[in-house]
Amino acid sequence: MPVENSIEVAGVKEALRELNDIDKKLRRQITKDYQQIVKPVVDAGKQLVPSRAPLSGMDRSWTPQGASQSVLPFGSGGAAREPRRGSAQGRLGRRRMREWLKWKYGIRGYISGKKPRTFNGYTKNLATFGIRWLGSASVLFDTSGKASTPQGQQMISALNARFGQPSRVMWRAYEQEGPELQGEMRDLVNKIMESVDRKTRV
Repeated sequence: MPVENSIEVAGVKEALRELNDIDKKLRRQITKDYQQIVKPVVDAGKQLVPSRAPLSGMDRSWTPQGASQSVLPFGSGGAAREPRRGSAQGRLGRRRMREWLKWKYGIRGYISGKKPRTFNGYTKNLATFGIRWLGSASVLFDTSGKASTPQGQQMISALNARFGQPSRVMWRAYEQEGPELQGEMRDLVNKIMESVDRKTRV
């Protein structure tokens, strides 16, 4: 599950889809412009990721009690895949926590073209622009705030004591840099809407 900050702009998704149909080059430039706008937030998020394992236990590997099948390492992302025979990943239930140091590279900006969908009164895919942190670290380190086991409660207490309450990375990065970007985001949205209007005008 990714952690993300996002912005919903009414009508802009439709405009982006139209722009992709009539001017793909400009649509690609919009993505590049957006990535440049949110770069300060992305960079701030990466700086907030600790330079070493947040807790000593996160720098070790272990086999979860009662594991009956291979478990992918934290931060691998994507669907499960068969580990290589004899590899560290291939050991039953092994979680390579020391790989967490690579997770900060999963922080990135994105533009969503997904159409909003409503299920049981809940609408998803409303956001158009966002910044997300992909990988299990986004949940384990950034947003952990409750636990149902004594071990989990101990971990969260230690994280809170050393790094503060969640969100420890994403929301703090946005608070630091996000307000300065609002004007640039307005300009980008206006550029999108004006470009579509200009190119579809008869």
